[in-house]
Amino acid sequence: LPGIFVLLSLSDDYVRSTNEDARKGGAVALAACAIGLKKADEREWDVLECRDLILASVVHACQDHSQRVRYYATESLFNVTKVIPSLAVQHFFILFEILRSLYADVDLDVRSGAELLDKKLKEVIVVAINSGSFSADACIPVFARFVYMRHKATKQLTLTWLREFSEKLIGAPILEFLHLFLGGIFAMVADPNPTIRQLAIEFLQSVLPKLLVNNQDFEDADAQQKIDFDKILQSLVLTMEHPDPFVRKVAMYWMSRIVQAHMSQAFPSSGTKGAEGTDETMGVESIRGESGIDISFSSGGRTPR
Repeated sequence: LPGIFVLLSLSDDYVRSTNEDARKGGAVALAACAIGLKKADEREWDVLECRDLILASVVHACQDHSQRVRYYATESLFNVTKVIPSLAVQHFFILFEILRSLYADVDLDVRSGAELLDKKLKEVIVVAINSGSFSADACIPVFARFVYMRHKATKQLTLTWLREFSEKLIGAPILEFLHLFLGGIFAMVADPNPTIRQLAIEFLQSVLPKLLVNNQDFEDADAQQKIDFDKILQSLVLTMEHPDPFVRKVAMYWMSRIVQAHMSQAFPSSGTKGAEGTDETMGVESIRGESGIDISFSSGGRTPR
């Protein structure tokens, strides 16, 4: 109980003070308190109360009108996430909303701090999902909604999370939700921002090989994953109406590879080349080679119309 009173004082008298230095000091002190609670027994109700209060107060500081306070609060939130990862998992959606805000902050130092926080939070969530203490089903549909937002920083952040899940989650659970946001990813291939275009290309290159290997439909009772290929193909058909010719070409390649993989499974003696025979980049590089289109955005490549 005395610990809670100390935290309440830090939260009310410092983090919510009218003095900027007091608010900065309060955010830093709360992170120090989190470090002190690192080895505390989580089954004790007062420990849980203290941890929740620390997180709520630091999150409040991350929304401060002062750029300096936001920077120190971001650093404190990184430390809280690092020393008490279970707290970050429990309140992931709150943390991701704050991360979205910090990722687009007007201050460069705050954005740099947000990138470090983003990296640590990804690490914590991937470990939690792979260990079974958190579910990909809970967060991937939320990312799917963010893919269709117009906000540049949100799209960029969401793409990095989707690629992280694609590459590091055991069993590739992202494939079960691919139909929810695939159209939005293809639209980003023609985004005016070169970073978003490159991230979208990299995600498509990362996920297609996994999709071709896991080519059992959701209606197959023996399938380990419930991948809705009907909706994926419907999304690709709609993408073929995109005004950008390069987006249409990549979508056509995706459809041809998916159909080819299913045909090779249904008729193994037909001689159709299966997923194992595809090139590593699965479409984007081969399209570039066949069409002569340069998609090396970093070297001043083609700008979609």
